[in-house]
Amino acid sequence: MLRHIRFHGRGGEGVKLASRIVSRTAFLSGFVVQDSPVYGAERRGAPVVVFARFSNGPIYERGYIDDPDMVVVMDESLLLAPDAAVLSGVDESTVVAVNSRRGAADLQARTSIPGRVVAFDVSSIALEVLHQYVLSAPIAGASVKVAAIAGWEVLQEAVRIELGELGLAADVVERNLHATRRVFDAAPMLGLGGRRRVVDSRPAEAFTIQRLPPRVASPSVSVPGTSALRSTDGWRVYRPEIDRLRCSRCFMCFALCPEGAIHLDGEEYPVVDYHHCKGCLVCASECPPKAIDEVREAAA
Repeated sequence: MLRHIRFHGRGGEGVKLASRIVSRTAFLSGFVVQDSPVYGAERRGAPVVVFARFSNGPIYERGYIDDPDMVVVMDESLLLAPDAAVLSGVDESTVVAVNSRRGAADLQARTSIPGRVVAFDVSSIALEVLHQYVLSAPIAGASVKVAAIAGWEVLQEAVRIELGELGLAADVVERNLHATRRVFDAAPMLGLGGRRRVVDSRPAEAFTIQRLPPRVASPSVSVPGTSALRSTDGWRVYRPEIDRLRCSRCFMCFALCPEGAIHLDGEEYPVVDYHHCKGCLVCASECPPKAIDEVREAAA
């Protein structure tokens, strides 16, 4: 039995750690496990994808999971993001687990998801229990339950191991376990039926990887002006809102915005370009008079 789970999230949401917790749970349950993330520039809010495989025997596959048994979506906005390719390879047998305040039927109608859809509002639980938008352990709890990988005791051990390796304080680990248990108990247990694949278990012959020229292999921007054409407003969980009454017009937010998404108006007050603001909140963190509020996006 070989099962494939593909995780889609955004930088800063804990998608890599969520996959590690699920993989650790499978490993503690006696499975052979493979876990690997793929991401480009490490930017908060940018799409990230992680692959987890677990099996009763050796795993000979490597690389991208094209035909997942389960897709875990940590951010509902990714379903409509063309560059995320969340639904690539999904068919009617695939389980699609989405962090969303919408119901499964509503999501399926809006996005035409062909697979079996499960929806749960992990974001609200994380904000209520953890007091911050960190979804890794709760999402892992939902994934383990939906995929029927293991029971709570094994999942709990996996969470303790993974969060312990990060050096988190004991009270933080306990809050994560509390949030994870709430999601785990509420999630349905579906199990993964497995998709029909033709797998060649013979060892692959050695081959030479072609050396690509730097222009192709490096993450260079070769076409000017591309950032102006690309909207990043769907990356935000929180948006910065500037209070002009508290603003001292010190220009710190304007100077430090990594995306150049803040400009100055005719009175030299800063104005946020929400079409290109990714929600990193550097401006709010660095604002001397604390004139920038962090407001949660209603659609996040």
